[in-house]
Amino acid sequence: MINSLPIPPFVPGMEFRLFVAVAFTAAAAYFDVFNKKWVPNYLIYAFAICAVALNFVFYDPTVTFQALAFGAGIFILTYPLYKMGQLGGADVFVLASIATAVPYFQKPLFAAEQLVQYPLILSVLVPTSLLFILHMLVRFIPYVSGQMRQGKLKITLGKIAGPALLLLSFSFFIYAISTMPLALPFSYVLVLSFLFASLIFFSFFKDEIKDSMIEMVSPSRLMEEDVIALEKMDSALVKRLSLSPLLDAKIIATLKKARLKAVPIYTGMPFFLPYLLLGLIFTILFGDLLYYIISF
Repeated sequence: MINSLPIPPFVPGMEFRLFVAVAFTAAAAYFDVFNKKWVPNYLIYAFAICAVALNFVFYDPTVTFQALAFGAGIFILTYPLYKMGQLGGADVFVLASIATAVPYFQKPLFAAEQLVQYPLILSVLVPTSLLFILHMLVRFIPYVSGQMRQGKLKITLGKIAGPALLLLSFSFFIYAISTMPLALPFSYVLVLSFLFASLIFFSFFKDEIKDSMIEMVSPSRLMEEDVIALEKMDSALVKRLSLSPLLDAKIIATLKKARLKAVPIYTGMPFFLPYLLLGLIFTILFGDLLYYIISF
């Protein structure tokens, strides 16, 4: 469906669009890293307003319609992840704002023009995801290795089942591809293998990884946007208090009234916006990474 969209031959105001996208994403990434993953609301709202305004300052019927549609689509798709505590609120706004500010980009600064038939934000998410996965592996492989050396890692049938199923699925996929009359680029197979290996690692050690990110926090220190590890709390208490993963003022007040000594909070969740910034810059400079992976 995306491939059938008419790609505008020219996006007006591209220099301004790129500047706004990079500048606001860089500012949000700075706060994500140096302000305990708290990005000021004024910054993300200003980004969204500027992204929409660009499409009316440099008005083109097709470009403006598609830019607003892409931004709205990204917001609708990612907002539920925010409410479940899987993605930060700032992440949702920045992703949607990038999609709105720069709907298409086919002329990278340091590479030849690419015939990419989908929105820029999808191109940006490829290097972003790879960098984020690499960060997670570098962060958690030493931690898991330490747990194994200390004998704290418990191997159960349930723990093995998921990764084993993933490995079986990947093996079947590779076999099916090998029987087809086509030759996949080595880089494509390499990246795909890396993604599957990472998925198996995170699936096998998901409990240890989640535990390493949890801290017991006094209700008096709770803040809005904190994410509760509900699986670490008594299920009957969670149901009685009608708790949801993402904290707001109402839930914080409820937890204080319950007089709990401490609440399990995901204080060690990794930041995302710096990798989104790097993915955006890479795509602007060199173009769509997936284009290179498939081509070589």
